[in-house]
Amino acid sequence: MTQAPSTAARPPVTAGSIPRRQLAAAAVGNLIEFFDWNAYVFLAVYFAKQFFPADTDPMAALIATFGIMAIGFLVRPISGLVIGKIADRLGRRFALMLTVYGMGGAALVIGLTPTYAQIGIMAPIILILARVVQGICIGGEFGAVTAFSMEVAPEGRRGFISGVIYAVACAGQILVTLLVALATWTLSPADMTSWGWRAIFIFGAMLSFAGIWIRRGMAETIDTEPAKHEPLGIFDAIRQHPKATLKVVGLTIGYTAMTYAWGNYMPTYAATYKGLDPKYGLVSLAIAVSIVGVASIGIGRLTDRFGRKPILLTAGVLLTAGTVPALALLNDQLITLVILQTIAMSTLALIAVTAAPTFAEMFPKKFRAAGLGFPYAATVGLVGGTTPLVGTQFVAWGAPLAFPWYLTGLMVISVIFYATMKETAFKPIPS
Repeated sequence: MTQAPSTAARPPVTAGSIPRRQLAAAAVGNLIEFFDWNAYVFLAVYFAKQFFPADTDPMAALIATFGIMAIGFLVRPISGLVIGKIADRLGRRFALMLTVYGMGGAALVIGLTPTYAQIGIMAPIILILARVVQGICIGGEFGAVTAFSMEVAPEGRRGFISGVIYAVACAGQILVTLLVALATWTLSPADMTSWGWRAIFIFGAMLSFAGIWIRRGMAETIDTEPAKHEPLGIFDAIRQHPKATLKVVGLTIGYTAMTYAWGNYMPTYAATYKGLDPKYGLVSLAIAVSIVGVASIGIGRLTDRFGRKPILLTAGVLLTAGTVPALALLNDQLITLVILQTIAMSTLALIAVTAAPTFAEMFPKKFRAAGLGFPYAATVGLVGGTTPLVGTQFVAWGAPLAFPWYLTGLMVISVIFYATMKETAFKPIPS
């Protein structure tokens, strides 16, 4: 009688030519990141006043809440450098376990933090600390997970794997959008303000704990033994690869501003600038992200076939030319927002999917996580993270027309870098 092969002898289940467990371990962090950061922006209108004195002006409270969000982004550069260095020296797995623990813990703290009326000044202080922890973890997540996923991807499939991971990230954004939309449609404003927003943050913490379980089984992609015996040089990646560091900044600056403007800030933007009911803004975002999530896998195949440069340049030119007229067309009708947001976010997906392999292909393995993680985190923190704050502040200043031009100006900078970059798609990833 022929014996069935043992479970241990079976090859791992694969997806996109890499073990499914490896792909899941890479993607789950992006899902959690998109969930947590979008939850904060969507729910800010419900919890903003709870963390400040009762007589605080609602607009001032909202600006202060987005300011706290910006603080979380401002720590990203440090974490991108430090956690990136940890990932390069102690391994991708170790760094990615740290980040998922931190994201889950911070989301839980936000969901359980008492109000200003209950504990006074400690309420905004705890909120700030939780956002700082989230900023640290998410700032370090991108470099480590990009290095890891691109190292496990087969040659000629890095764009495809990036597309799959971005699709999972979109699933996180869709999930939080639907949860917030469901809550706002079914709960009264009083219930939403008192406990509804908290339930969504606690759900986000539960996602992180599931991510911890998934990442426990991931396999390491680098040999950490030689690194343990080398002198610690936290700025080595910058010193040895200054041009690549600058390129990451240039390639990211316009994209990150556009992403946060057209993505998680758009429901607030449409409500603040055009008077659209925030509930409809969430519906529009859910539709747009659903389409983008499906399209991202195809975009990954395009960037593998045609290269990184033409995809980035095409998207950059479209966003530069189209942002001002698109935002001028925005009104208080749901269908208009759906069309404009879907077009803009689909164009942004061309950049999002292409960016990860592009950045990874710029740096050798021993500097990869810190090399791409620091300049990317710095740019997202200083520019992307402050986009909702800038947009809201323009309203307070009575200059709403300045915001679209602000976004366009940043995109022009990135287009210059797209036009002058070298193609890297058809060469092996540096070892």
